[in-house]
Amino acid sequence: MYKKNNDSKKIRMAAFALCTVAMLLAVFTVTVYKGKRSTDDGRNHPIPMNVDSQYDPVTDSDMSAVSEDAVSSQEQISSNVSSAAEDVSSVPTSNNDDNDILDPDNKSEFYMVVYTGNQMIVVYQKDQDGKYTHKFHFMKCSTGAMDTTPTKEGVYRIEKKVRWGELDKKDFAQYCCLISEKNNYFISSISYSKKNAWTLKNGVYDNISKATTGGSIQLCVRDAYWIYNNMPTGTQVNVVNRDGPDVKIKDLPKSVKKNAGWDPTDKWSKGNPYYATTTNATTTTTTTAASEQTSDEEAVG
Repeated sequence: MYKKNNDSKKIRMAAFALCTVAMLLAVFTVTVYKGKRSTDDGRNHPIPMNVDSQYDPVTDSDMSAVSEDAVSSQEQISSNVSSAAEDVSSVPTSNNDDNDILDPDNKSEFYMVVYTGNQMIVVYQKDQDGKYTHKFHFMKCSTGAMDTTPTKEGVYRIEKKVRWGELDKKDFAQYCCLISEKNNYFISSISYSKKNAWTLKNGVYDNISKATTGGSIQLCVRDAYWIYNNMPTGTQVNVVNRDGPDVKIKDLPKSVKKNAGWDPTDKWSKGNPYYATTTNATTTTTTTAASEQTSDEEAVG
């Protein structure tokens, strides 16, 4: 009799222990699920990109410093894109009422719209419903000259990428994203006379925000580099011949005549005088495009 009661007691204790474990597991599962729901709104959240720490300067003799291959991994995009971008754009606004997201395939996290009217690019990001409604990034650009070589309206997509591209027989550009092989349209840096970072063509930097190109879409090196590294092949690009959203985009750094041949935003090319470091007996000074003070009389162009 004693043994029977003892066995029953052991069974009850074992059952109680199992119930306790089951309850703890249930509480843990609910807590984790709620935590995930609170941080997951259905889209990837880009992490600010510190280009200075992640990328070495690019030299013209070492083209391997930047990959020639297309950047197509969505995981790479999410880890590299800067969501802050205060240095190149105003704060993005929500809700797209411009109706310029034409024929979206919804494969990429982003969708680009080029407005030839006021010479700007808007990068849209998917919202939690998978639609491109979030104005994520703004950039100044230059498109085709309206009277001779206008950039044709239409939906394109990034077909491939090259470190240096040939815009025509005499012009080259850095960080090129081909969007139309038929029209030879690139989204790229402004034009150079050679495949060297110190051969920037005179005056082209100061023409950003003006319709002056042969049809391609050109930006300062900083913005071309941003697109090259963060927009995957396949990303759609819609060219619209009218003004874009009324937002204030921060002015680009001024160019100076003594540094002609260099882009003031190109911090990845060795030898750029805008980012030169000078050392004397008492001080070390780094000159950057953002901090260098120039007069209007010194501006190139």
